[in-house]
Amino acid sequence: MKQQIILVIAAVLGFVPSSGAQVITTVDCDLIGLVCNVCSQTNTINLYHPGGYLTWPHSENVFEWEFTDSEGNLLHQETLVDDNFVSFDFDIPLTDTMFVSVLHTNDSAWHNGSQNSWACLVEDYLFWEETEVIPGTVLAGWTLGGTVGVDVSQPVEPECNLQYDGDGDGTVTVVDVLGLLSEFGQSCEDPSYTVEGRWLWSFSDDVADANTMYEYLNGLRYTFYCDQSECNEDYWNALDITDAIPNTVPYSLDGDTLTINGTEIAVTFECVEGVIFWPGLNIWRLGSDCAE
Repeated sequence: MKQQIILVIAAVLGFVPSSGAQVITTVDCDLIGLVCNVCSQTNTINLYHPGGYLTWPHSENVFEWEFTDSEGNLLHQETLVDDNFVSFDFDIPLTDTMFVSVLHTNDSAWHNGSQNSWACLVEDYLFWEETEVIPGTVLAGWTLGGTVGVDVSQPVEPECNLQYDGDGDGTVTVVDVLGLLSEFGQSCEDPSYTVEGRWLWSFSDDVADANTMYEYLNGLRYTFYCDQSECNEDYWNALDITDAIPNTVPYSLDGDTLTINGTEIAVTFECVEGVIFWPGLNIWRLGSDCAE
C-alpha cells in the first residue's frame, strides 16, 4: 500500500523514473509565479522563484533574470544556478514601474513526457503600492502584477518567408526560396498570389521588347499600348487609367486559374510573383526585374 501511495504522489508531481535512480519532478509552468520576499524598501527588492523548489534535479536549475524600467532601461541582469532568490538595488522614482523577466531552464528535467527539456518563462511587473490598513497606518511596498509562467520548451519554427534573397543579388529566385526551405528543414504552404497591378507583354521572350501593358485593378483589366520607339519602365509608370484604351474586360483569379472575360486560363507564377506564364503568353510584372 505504501508503494502505491508513493506512485500516486509521483504521478501528480510529474515524477519520471530513471534507471540511474535520479529523481525528476516538474509541475505545470502556468502554476508558477514570482513571490515578493523582501519588497517593502524603496530601493531594493528580493524575489523568490518557486520553480527552483518544484523542479528536480535542483542542481540543474538555471534562472536568467532581467529587470528594466518603464522606458526599457536595464536595471539588473543576472544568471543564477540552483538559487531561487534574486536581489538587487536600484534607483528609480516610486511612480515608475519595473518589469521583470526570468527564464527558468533545466536540461535534466522533462515535463509530462515532453521531448524537450524544461523551459518556463515568467514575465511580470512591479509597482509601488501604498495601502492604509487602518486610519493613520499605511503599508507600502513593491507589488507584483501576478502573472504566471509560459511553457517555452517547444522550439519555435521560423516564419516561412518567400521573399528571402539568399544570395544577396537583389532578386528573389526559386533557388533562393529552396535554399531557405532547406536551411530550416520545413515546407511552406502554397503562397497566395495576386494578379493585381501592372504587367508587360512582349511579342518576344525579352521583356525589353514589351509594347503592351495590362493593368489588373478591382476586377477590371485595362490595356495600354506604347506609341513611341522606346518603351521603358519610366514610360509605363507615367501612364494612368485615362491613357488606357476604352475597352476594359472583367477578370478574377482563383488559385492558379485566371478568368478573363469569362475565359478560364491555367497560369503559373514564377520568380516570386514576378512573371505569369500561360499557354503562348508570358507577362512580367512592371518593376519586378524578372527576366526570361
